[in-house]
Amino acid sequence: MPDDVRRVHAADDEVELLRLQGRINAEPILAALRANGIPCRLQGEALGSVYGLTLDGLGEVAILVPAEHAEAARALLDAGAAGELAVPPDAEPPADPT
Repeated sequence: MPDDVRRVHAADDEVELLRLQGRINAEPILAALRANGIPCRLQGEALGSVYGLTLDGLGEVAILVPAEHAEAARALLDAGAAGELAVPPDAEPPADPT
C-alpha cells in the first residue's frame, strides 16, 4: 500500500483516500469511483453536515475505500487530475441501451 494512503479502520480494512471540505465536493468523486466499480463511502464531522459549515474542519469529509481497491482508486484520482477523464466537447452521447 502506498505511504500516502492512510489506513483508517483496520478492523474494516478501509483506507482514507482523500479529505475534502464538504460533502458536495466529495459527491463527484464518489460517483466516479462507484462508476468504475470501486466501493467507497464518506466519513465526516456531523455538525458541518447539519449546519452546512465548511470552515476550520467543520464539514470536512474523508472518502474511504477498501484497502484492496486503494491502488485503483488512487490511479483513477490521478487520471482525473491529469485531465484524462474529461469528455471531449464533440463526443457523441452513449447509445440508449433500450
